[in-house]
Amino acid sequence: MPAAALADAAQVTLSGLATGGLYAVLMLGVILVFQVSKNINFAYGQTGMVGVFLSYFLYAVAGIPVVAALLAGLALALLVASLTDRLIIRNIPAREGFDLVVTLGELLLLTSLAQLAFGTNAQSYLKLLTNWTTVRGGVFINANDILCLLLGIAVTLGGHIVLTRTSLGTSLRASAADAAIAKSAGINVLGLRTAVWTVSGLLAWVAASLFAARLSVNAFYMTPIVINVFIAGMIGGLDRYWPPMIAAFTIALYQSWAIYLFGEAAGTPAVFILVILLLSLVPKRYLEERHEARA
Repeated sequence: MPAAALADAAQVTLSGLATGGLYAVLMLGVILVFQVSKNINFAYGQTGMVGVFLSYFLYAVAGIPVVAALLAGLALALLVASLTDRLIIRNIPAREGFDLVVTLGELLLLTSLAQLAFGTNAQSYLKLLTNWTTVRGGVFINANDILCLLLGIAVTLGGHIVLTRTSLGTSLRASAADAAIAKSAGINVLGLRTAVWTVSGLLAWVAASLFAARLSVNAFYMTPIVINVFIAGMIGGLDRYWPPMIAAFTIALYQSWAIYLFGEAAGTPAVFILVILLLSLVPKRYLEERHEARA
């Protein structure tokens, strides 16, 4: 293979894996919330978006120092995530599908509020290492790509260690398995659950901030990203750990190659073609097992 073709292949692969790293960061939050409370939060991406938008407004418009603006944005994301559990999820009937409806409503609400508060135009965000670049062997290496990839790997491994080798992980698994028994054993199930939702807000804000540096900030920029993450979760099964995390990297890499081979417009159709093929080819028993876990 010619050197130029090898360089292009490495470039596409690096970009896909970097995006996959951020997908993995988001996926961990989705997995934690689902496994502890059996809920899916459609407003997950918007939770990070509103925090990023607030940070942008504070440092770019109000003139507040960047660090203070970032901390304020993070605080808003944590607050929105925790209130989603305390004020919304806890007050809906414990029936399958209600969480999807109410969090979809929250998604629309947060999107509308962001548009009213900050406008509809896309805004440039902090660079976050996107301007630190070098070229090695014909491959354009961006420090932000490396950060995203390493962060995704660290979060994936760290999440597994916390869930399987710590007392906190034991409490989380016990609460997920049977909340009543966990409560009788002295575990603060509701407090732990809200803490998990709050951590998901942290993960959403981190990923949203890094995506904003790579793209731009508007009220909708996180929506297609989170859709891809949910697709990876559907493929891997949110009742598991490694399959959806690996699927997050795989989806991003697959989409990166689809865009390279067929153009920017091919990215979204390629993902949905993959979903259709998997639904057609994956053994029915595998899908039924995940449905039983969701119920």
